[in-house]
Amino acid sequence: MTESYSANRASAEILDPLIRAEAVRLEMIARETVEGAVSGLHRSPYQGRNVEFSEHRPYNPGDELRLIDWRAYAKTDRFHVKLFEEDTNLQVMLTVDQSGSMGFRGDRPLSKLDVAVRLAASFAYLFLRQGDAAGLACCSNDIDTLIPSRSRRDHLVGILETLARTSSSGPSQIRRVLNLIGERIRKRGMVLIFSDLLDEPEEVLHGLAMLRKSRHEIILFHVLAPEEIQLPYRGSVDFLGLEGEETLRTVPQRLCKAYREKVVEFLRSYREGAAELGIDYALCRTDRPIEDLFRDLVLARKRGRAVMMSEGVT
Repeated sequence: MTESYSANRASAEILDPLIRAEAVRLEMIARETVEGAVSGLHRSPYQGRNVEFSEHRPYNPGDELRLIDWRAYAKTDRFHVKLFEEDTNLQVMLTVDQSGSMGFRGDRPLSKLDVAVRLAASFAYLFLRQGDAAGLACCSNDIDTLIPSRSRRDHLVGILETLARTSSSGPSQIRRVLNLIGERIRKRGMVLIFSDLLDEPEEVLHGLAMLRKSRHEIILFHVLAPEEIQLPYRGSVDFLGLEGEETLRTVPQRLCKAYREKVVEFLRSYREGAAELGIDYALCRTDRPIEDLFRDLVLARKRGRAVMMSEGVT
């Protein structure tokens, strides 16, 4: 795909030139069979006639003679036609959690939502550049914005402009959103989820299991600020609810040990639950540069293993 995209200033800010440079030398390949319509990088379940041999079937009158396997004929004295598997484009849905809790930024200039938006923009650019079809769903307790997956060259502009306008508000119901996403994706493909996953792990994992039942490949990007993992605050602190909860005043030092134990269990629930479902899981801390997160995530996939990032978690 050419570099002829045009976007407004806000859109340009969420897609760093370093990401564009990284994307030129990287690719993202689906591990599982996908459904698509045009030639691309990924394996299709449909039989084609142009890429890799799949199997034989008996010759039928009207079949093209060039497809006859003459070696098979020499061995069996019967005519067989070669069938092939065609490679195809990937249908990708980028799902961004824009609930109120994603607005937390801690001591950094970028909030969790900012990081999620920039990662989503980076992957949109990568997928569209390699000829795949990318779409976008921005969600809280419902699907607030939905852009269907398309592979047109100008499709990135709409995705970037939508991401640039995204803001955090309202409560989250991740399982409900996952169910709605599953209802709207007709072809099996890949679902990338960018969220802090601040919901009951059992409920979220149930929603993910339903998506996996429909044979979608899933990558779960768990976006958290270091403060949420380590609770570094001192003295008396007021914790403000970002999704309508009441303000809580407490002394964090008294809760630190128990809190960290809860966080470790919380992360373990998602990490192990995702592994059981065959889902790649990545803990994305907001204190890491976006370009480093993006590059490491893509390269981890390329090495053929589940993504794991657990720096700062004991």
